[in-house]
Amino acid sequence: MHNLIKVEFYKLKKFQFGYIAMLFMFVVGYLYGDNRIGNTVFDITDNTATAFSYSVSDTSFVFFISIITALFIGKDFSNRTICNEIKLGHSRFHILLSRTIMACSFAVLLHLIYILSTIVGFSVIRGFDASLFRMENVCWLLTVLLQLIAVTSGVVLISFMTKKVSEAIAVSALYTVICCNILRNFISPQIYSLSCFCFVRNSSPEDLAFASISAFGTIIVFLTIAAGTFNKAEVR
Repeated sequence: MHNLIKVEFYKLKKFQFGYIAMLFMFVVGYLYGDNRIGNTVFDITDNTATAFSYSVSDTSFVFFISIITALFIGKDFSNRTICNEIKLGHSRFHILLSRTIMACSFAVLLHLIYILSTIVGFSVIRGFDASLFRMENVCWLLTVLLQLIAVTSGVVLISFMTKKVSEAIAVSALYTVICCNILRNFISPQIYSLSCFCFVRNSSPEDLAFASISAFGTIIVFLTIAAGTFNKAEVR
């Protein structure tokens, strides 16, 4: 397992699209913080905690994150990397888990870059202050990142079910666009807000607790299905 994670980390460092994705998330975050939140035209409180609150729960670019993670996982089926790892005697569960850990870690990194660049863009216009550094904001951030991991677990499931990079990307993009954006228009806000697809929008302990429980449950369900599917699948 340790060796598989080391290999995945090495592959991620060599993943050129990953660097493009990081640059993209930084640019869009900076522009959002500068031109929208930080712009004096908008009547928004002058503190960095506001910029944080606007970006931490933003699901606008989760579809982009899902595309990148699906590409990272899916190409291992196309180049027979996973097939070769099975032949070398690695456990299928460890193969799945190593990809999940790396894909979720990279998804978290991309969202953190977006949040930090939004705060930077805001601070250039309005200035930086210490209002951001509160324990409730830390708990809020950790809960949202857990929700993102749950969403990314769905991308892992899709990638291991399709076993083709092009299909994994297409289905993953559709999955996140529908679940993280479109679905909110068709079901009750109270129900939707309890799912991992709606990043929790405030730092109240009750909402954070409900969101965390929902996210944990989603992760377990997605990875259980992925493990069961992958164990029975023929990999070529």
